[in-house]
Amino acid sequence: MKLGYGVTEAFRSIRRVPLMTTVSVGTIGLSIMVFGLFLLVTYNVQGAVQELRAKVDVEAYLEEGISGGALSLLRAEVATVPGVEEVRYISKEQARARFVADFGDTLLSLIEGNPLPASLLIVLTEDRRTAEGAAAVAEAVTSMEGINDVVYGQGWVKRFDRLVLALSAVSILIGLVVSLASMFVISNTVKLTVWARRDAVEIMKLVGATDAFVKLPFFIEGTFQGLIGAALALVILYSLYGYVSPGLGGIVFLPLSVSGAVLAMGAVLGGIGSQVGIKQFLEV
Repeated sequence: MKLGYGVTEAFRSIRRVPLMTTVSVGTIGLSIMVFGLFLLVTYNVQGAVQELRAKVDVEAYLEEGISGGALSLLRAEVATVPGVEEVRYISKEQARARFVADFGDTLLSLIEGNPLPASLLIVLTEDRRTAEGAAAVAEAVTSMEGINDVVYGQGWVKRFDRLVLALSAVSILIGLVVSLASMFVISNTVKLTVWARRDAVEIMKLVGATDAFVKLPFFIEGTFQGLIGAALALVILYSLYGYVSPGLGGIVFLPLSVSGAVLAMGAVLGGIGSQVGIKQFLEV
């Protein structure tokens, strides 16, 4: 009975003050859209980060003239190092082909023969695709018999790790700021709706209505407005995504689980904002 009354009163209030409801939904939608845009960017950056991490590997250059049997034993030994997922042999001919594909054959044409050494390309497990992980594997491999030198792009791997750390810190900071700002805007917007109905609240309190009874319609109304505002934000975000994605290429929209969480966040913030807004009017 109480729930039915709350729903009826909530939608009656929405019909009574359509302009205020529109302003509230629009404000909530704008706040959630800013947060959703942040989520969309962060989600795609994280995807790009995972792709870059997959390219972090170690290359061990072999000594000239290593025999086939020694090479087989060396590959087996390297494969036992913690953090090694796969060991691929790169012959001198394959190394030359890779160099030509990347830099052209102008330099090699000036040198007689093939100066590029054969190597072992060491693919790392996902948890070792960091500067520290790659360095640990490289250190373990360097002392092995038949290895001449080991490289893993030390400089760019460390810069990459610092970039990932900075992005994570900025993401957390922006998320906190946007969440607090959205909560502040929503609570104050819903408070305007409550202010427009302050006389009705005071009358209900004077005739003995409980706080829970008075709060229920406002809670339902705020939750509904937050949900609609979040849905509106997602629709706008998806429209923007559809407009810019062909030009950027490779970006993806938020998955259903994250979109659902955004809707839930809008509903929760709307409900909480309504309770914050009505609190001062219950002290009659």
